[in-house]
Amino acid sequence: IRDFIATSQRPSQTVTMDDLRNTYNMLDSSNKNEEVDLVALGNPHLSQSECLILAEMVRGLEKKDSVRIMACMSRSLYTDNIGCVENLEAFGVEFIHDTCWCMLLDPPVIPASINSTIITNSGKYAHYGPGLTKRKYRFGSLQDCVNASVTGRYQSNHRPKWLTASNRRMFQTLARVIL
Repeated sequence: IRDFIATSQRPSQTVTMDDLRNTYNMLDSSNKNEEVDLVALGNPHLSQSECLILAEMVRGLEKKDSVRIMACMSRSLYTDNIGCVENLEAFGVEFIHDTCWCMLLDPPVIPASINSTIITNSGKYAHYGPGLTKRKYRFGSLQDCVNASVTGRYQSNHRPKWLTASNRRMFQTLARVIL
């Protein structure tokens, strides 16, 4: 890939570790330790592999009653019943079919309170959601979303391992992105 970039005649831009941190912080726009009202997964749709991983993650756990966990999933995947839907519904996951989160702007799907906090593992939804819904957003991994659905909170000091100083060496070679 380096050879391709080096020989490309297209303009490029350097992406640094600081750029990645700033982008993550922008997506995790409500960066304080707070209660979570809604866990939003599957944007645009929860995939088969995500569904199976999520089912394994919630096995034996109990969702906090005050937190809704919702996932967008294609109707065909839902009806194919790949062995995880029943487990996820038993945990408390509610499914929405054949649409994505960016089309769901109002109650009853989006929490009615303007002070509500939504956590998602979708960069797309973390980017568009605050402007579309006027709610606070947290951005985390699928595991972060599961933890928030169980505890009702998301820690403000949590950052992905790939953004930590210990992984800085990995990013010392600057990435060049072809525009």
